[in-house]
Amino acid sequence: MVPTLLFVTVCVFALVRIMPGDYIAAQMAESRGSDPAFLDRMREEMGLNEPAPLQYFKWLGGIATGDWGTSYWQNRPVLEVIRKALPVSAQLGTMAIVFGVAVSIPLGVVSAVKQNRFPDYSSRMLAVVGISIPNFFLALLVIIYGAKWFGWFPPQGTRSIFEDPSGNLQQMMPAAIILGMTLMAQNTRLLRTTMLETLRADYVRTARAKGLNERTVIYRHAFRNALIPVVTLLGFQIITTVGGSVIVEQVLGINGIGQNFIGAVQQRDYPLVQGILLVIITTTLVVNLLVDLSYSILDPRIKY
Repeated sequence: MVPTLLFVTVCVFALVRIMPGDYIAAQMAESRGSDPAFLDRMREEMGLNEPAPLQYFKWLGGIATGDWGTSYWQNRPVLEVIRKALPVSAQLGTMAIVFGVAVSIPLGVVSAVKQNRFPDYSSRMLAVVGISIPNFFLALLVIIYGAKWFGWFPPQGTRSIFEDPSGNLQQMMPAAIILGMTLMAQNTRLLRTTMLETLRADYVRTARAKGLNERTVIYRHAFRNALIPVVTLLGFQIITTVGGSVIVEQVLGINGIGQNFIGAVQQRDYPLVQGILLVIITTTLVVNLLVDLSYSILDPRIKY
């Protein structure tokens, strides 16, 4: 993980610098007749005119010592911005994943057990709809028809679940369902496929021949082994949820990592963009590691 993370920091640093312009250019985009000497002096004070390798090693050294730099755009330490926004996105992502898993497991199991019957057709239709509609378009539909039919508008700003639980859930629940729809659809389809394959396995046939009731055969023998591909997919979905939340947070006015990331990119705020990407990439590596370790818990035949 450590070499991978170091390699990715180089990629992140290089890709951010490839973006046209810098923070000074973004701030002066609408001004006329700016003094070039003044702009050069500002870049020198902010270290933007230093060679790229020197900037990279300074940034890397700051990360090692806990100094992630100061956001040009918000004029606050990057760690402070991330520390304030991360719990919001973490709550949103957790709620979306819980919704997706809680709905997809019964749908996938029922769809496999009731193959080619009405519950199966209904689950598959719902899954196709969930995969086909992009989350940003679904968010716009929720805003438009929520306002038109129910007079509901998404609350703006961030409301703490500890200080205002009702307001927090009113803001987070629609966004979590929107993000969780794609997760639910993908998991339902995959779980149905793996359950159908597992139910035809020899050990399931043997369990039935021993006289075990159908519920025990399905949930104790078939379901647990069918979960391994779903857990693998879930590991990737946790990361893609962060990407999806970037747009959903912007549309619904939720001040999380996604909204801060969009603002930082627009303002060419290098330290904040790099800090947010570093958090996302580190989360990706940790989640992948946990997914690998979970295989031996789900299937005792897998040993490390």
